Amino acid sequence: MSRKYRDAAASLQLSVQRHLQEFSELSSSENDEPYDASVLEEVLQRYCKGGGDRRMLNRTKNILEEALSGNPITCLICISSVKRTDAIWTCGHCYCYFHLTCVQKWSIDSVTLRSDENEGPVSIVKPQKTEWCCPKCRFTYNKSDIPRKYYCFCGKNDDPTFHPWLIPHSCGEICEKRLSTGDSCKHKCLLLCHPGPCPPCPQTVNGTCYCEKEFKKVRCSAAKWSCNQTCQKTLLCKTHKCEDVCHEGECPPCHFSSSQSCNCGAEIAHRPCNDPHWQCQRPCQKSYPCGYHKCEKVCHSGNCGPCPSSGNQSCPCGANKRYVECPDTIETCLGTCNKKHDCEHTCPEKCHKGPCPPCQVLVQKKCQCGTHLRSLPCSKEFRCETKCRGTRPCRKHSCGRKCCNGNCPPCEKICDKQLQCGRHRCTNICHLGPCYPCPQEIKVPCNCKKTFKTVPCGRYKMIKPPRCTLPCHLKYKCGHVDENKHSCHFGECPPCKAVCGKKYNKCEHYCKSTCHKYVLVVFRQVKKPATPWEAQRPKTKITALDCPPCETPLQLICFGEHETDTQACHSAKRRSCGRECGKPLTCGNHKCTLECHLLREDPAYRDVPSVCKPCDKPCLVSRPEKCTHKCPKGACHPGPCPPCEILERVACHCNVTELYIRCRQLSVAAEDMLSCKQQCPKSLVCGHRCKNTCHSGPCTNQICTKKTKAYCVCRNIKKELPCNLIRNGETKIECDESCEKKKLAAKLEKEMEEQRQKKLEEEKNRRELAEYEWKLSGKKKNYKEKKIIPNKDNRNMLQKNWIPIISVIVVMLALCIYCVLYN
Repeated sequence: MSRKYRDAAASLQLSVQRHLQEFSELSSSENDEPYDASVLEEVLQRYCKGGGDRRMLNRTKNILEEALSGNPITCLICISSVKRTDAIWTCGHCYCYFHLTCVQKWSIDSVTLRSDENEGPVSIVKPQKTEWCCPKCRFTYNKSDIPRKYYCFCGKNDDPTFHPWLIPHSCGEICEKRLSTGDSCKHKCLLLCHPGPCPPCPQTVNGTCYCEKEFKKVRCSAAKWSCNQTCQKTLLCKTHKCEDVCHEGECPPCHFSSSQSCNCGAEIAHRPCNDPHWQCQRPCQKSYPCGYHKCEKVCHSGNCGPCPSSGNQSCPCGANKRYVECPDTIETCLGTCNKKHDCEHTCPEKCHKGPCPPCQVLVQKKCQCGTHLRSLPCSKEFRCETKCRGTRPCRKHSCGRKCCNGNCPPCEKICDKQLQCGRHRCTNICHLGPCYPCPQEIKVPCNCKKTFKTVPCGRYKMIKPPRCTLPCHLKYKCGHVDENKHSCHFGECPPCKAVCGKKYNKCEHYCKSTCHKYVLVVFRQVKKPATPWEAQRPKTKITALDCPPCETPLQLICFGEHETDTQACHSAKRRSCGRECGKPLTCGNHKCTLECHLLREDPAYRDVPSVCKPCDKPCLVSRPEKCTHKCPKGACHPGPCPPCEILERVACHCNVTELYIRCRQLSVAAEDMLSCKQQCPKSLVCGHRCKNTCHSGPCTNQICTKKTKAYCVCRNIKKELPCNLIRNGETKIECDESCEKKKLAAKLEKEMEEQRQKKLEEEKNRRELAEYEWKLSGKKKNYKEKKIIPNKDNRNMLQKNWIPIISVIVVMLALCIYCVLYN
């Protein structure tokens, strides 16, 4: 052995050892985690009680055990383990894991291959739905369902982070998926985000059997069951009843037969009871009311109706309408037909009977393959001479049909492949997939060998034996023969359908379940095997079972006697309905708010209270008017509340003095009680003080007689008069001669003042003009401003106003003379 060989072998061994060590560290760090099976059992133990779909529950349990056990999961695409931090995609049908990148490549490759199959030299190809399937269960998905992101199991969060205390690829939130896709169950999954299907709905609902004879509380996922009684529903024939055992769905058709007449009553035949309406294929031939024509309809029920040849009739084109009575008819008119063809062009012919001729309007038409365009009559079909280059459905031969629209016809060549029987060849036309079995005939018998049927050669291994109508010759061990009559069959006989009928010891009811004297029981391995070779197959044994608990419904009233509940006999006992007790308390105002409890002591229910809780609420009786204090008793009590004795500080009517009155008197206090007996400080409308004592409301209905100053219009004469007379306008002070004299003197004084001001203004303007002229001359002169000495008027009043006084005297003298002369 050379040195180079030894060195190469040693380096290879080191590489192998290093690789194995890394693999062991990886597997131990990721997969070898402890798993306690009791945790999952505690979570699912409530789902196991009360019935339900155990098959779906076991499926969910197995997937959760596989996820929690830490065993490596293999991706079926790349055949490598799926790590806890890898992005995955889960199939919605089989719930198998795959790497996200592997599934994306798988789906894109599948879609590409499907697209390549549809491509051809000619672009006119029948479009096909592009799909891809799951690598494990072959469940098909659309092209739009190709996964793009990494989601958790419940689909709420994308790209969930790995957490050591959660299931891998889980977001840790509540699943909240609908437990059922139908309308019967609208509950949601309450488990944390988990792999696999959600468990069956554990909610308890009131369910009925299929025939609606039995009622009991069951799981929402198994709300319907078979009570094993005769259905007895009325069939569609409304004469017979269903004789099958309580079953799901609609009742089967009635298998009885009877004599039935056709719709027109011309023939009577013996027909199945489930098909009472049939036609004899004869024309009706009944006369219409007109008496000239007969009904040409095929056998029908009801009246024939009016004669179609009488009444409001129109010509074939519909232009002329008139009323026609049999035997008269309406003929064609001279107008154009104008009826629309299927192509929406109108008929150019004259009014005619029968169908319109084909449309001859020239239009641009494409051939079926869409390659050529040509002007042709609208009713003529255009087919070109171009041959299709697509592939026929057999995917082996080309189409070759002229002007193909993409829907290539089936292949017309003979297959001529060797069949599975090995003796004959396929004589069918070329097809896709495996050939059909050999058409040669062979006999296939039933279990009793008395009934047989002939099948083609090569299919006797795949064909089901014939259904034998003869009675089964096997006998039941329990001895029930009349209750278990059935036809010949393969395999074991069905379970005994006879009712047990044994009497229960605890109650006087009888067992209504099916016979359980000889029942096939399956024994499965309870302890989970540690290794695959320790797993044991299920064992079966025929044994006698005890009668199930009595399910006879009993009517029991709740503790508080609110409602009556139907319960099974084996678990029947009085329960609380969940409502409030509602019994009146000793206070007489409230009712007991405790949960439904016994109204009197019962030795059978010692743990259930039988006394209502005392009322601990405060008195809520409405207080009297104007009383803002609480009830003196405080707690809720029967009868009326005692009067309130608290002293209230209340202002009098005029809000000047504060009075102390008891609260019970305040609500019935009179006018005098709230008065301070002093003069009212309020003011009347006129502004003077009210003269009444303290009172409520406004100060009205008073006559103010206080002296008030009044003036004439010019305010020269002043007098003191009562206030009421002035406000009512009963008195008025008129102006006299002194008022006129005063007005005249004031007018004269005003005129003289205006003249004086005018003179002062003219003197001022003169001085300003002189000063301006001096400045313009440019000569410097000694200019001294003259002092203006105002003129003082030292005259008395008579000297100043002698002119108006004389004028007034003259006027008065003139008036006197006028009055003397003309009166």
